[in-house]
Formats: sequence, C-alpha cells, structure tokens
Amino acid sequence: MIRAFLLLIVVMACSTPASKPTEVLVQDTLKIDGIPSAAIREEFTDARGMVRATLSENGGSKSADGTFVNERKEGAWTEYYSNGLVKSITSYVNGEKEGIYMELGTTGQMTKRYYHHKGLRHGDYKEFYYSQLKEERIYQFGKIEGVVKIYYDNAKLMEESNYKNGVREGVSKWYDEDGKLSIEYEYRSGELVKK
Repeated sequence: MIRAFLLLIVVMACSTPASKPTEVLVQDTLKIDGIPSAAIREEFTDARGMVRATLSENGGSKSADGTFVNERKEGAWTEYYSNGLVKSITSYVNGEKEGIYMELGTTGQMTKRYYHHKGLRHGDYKEFYYSQLKEERIYQFGKIEGVVKIYYDNAKLMEESNYKNGVREGVSKWYDEDGKLSIEYEYRSGELVKK
C-alpha cells in the first residue's frame, strides 16, 4: 500500500515542469535527481553513481552531453549547435566549473578559450576571430587582473589597458589601425582621472 502511494507521488512529480527536480523511486526511497528527466541516460555498473547523460532540444537534435557523478556534473561537458557541431566544452569537478572552457563558432573555429577555478574565471582568457587573436586578458578568481589587449582585424593592437581587481587602473592606451598611439587616459579604481 505504501509502495503504491510512493509510486503515485512519483508519477505526479514526473508531470511537473522539466526545470524542477523530479522525484524518483529508488529502492523504496524517494530522492531528488539532479539529472534532467528528459535526458537519455547510461548508468555505469562499474562506477557507482556515474551516469552519462545526453540532452536534446525539444526532443530533436542533441544539445549537450556529459557525465554526472552522484548527480553533479563531472569531467568534460559538450554543448552542440543544431547541426551537430560542437558549440562549447566546459570541464567540471564535483559540479563546479574547473579547468578549461572552449567556445567554437558555427564553422568549428575556436572563438574563446579560458579557464575556471572553483566556478570562477581564473587564468588566461583569449578570444579569436578564426585563427587570429582578438583579445587577451588574465583573470584572478573571477576578476580581470593585469594587462588587457584588444586587436584590430589586421592584428595590430587597438587597446592596451591595465586592470586591478576587475577595474581599470593606471594608463590605458588606444591605437589607430596603423599602430600609432591616438588616445591615452589614466584611471584610478576604475575612474578616469587624466585625459
């Protein structure tokens, strides 16, 4: 009788919107499942708690896939464009972004590459237009730190600015497309102090 009641609760829970966690019956106990209910699952019998999940957009093409360990994202997670090409790859450790993140354009060229530590951007960050570097900066625990460089399409330096604790600090320089210095400003704690 109790088992039938629990099964009825599970059926009712499965009719809730997909954005909410669903309750599932596992060995006569209820638990919250962090894996989306619409995911195609592959449970590994040789690794307790490990599930490979594939997600789809509205039942159509694959939109993402990756591994859960004890209901938390683990390892490389891949997102896809509707044509099947890779859109991004994010690495996770114990449910948090950790390590490399790569974003690719619709033609398969890398457009961004940066790193995370404990869910925050940390380390070098680079943006590309095809194989050409467009922007580079460094993050420390989620905040920009050090020199930011932005480039023109002709690969010449457009802007070079210093950052401290996520805001402009010191001299920022802008160059024309021929590489000649055109503007120079000075900042303190993100505020313009000298033109």
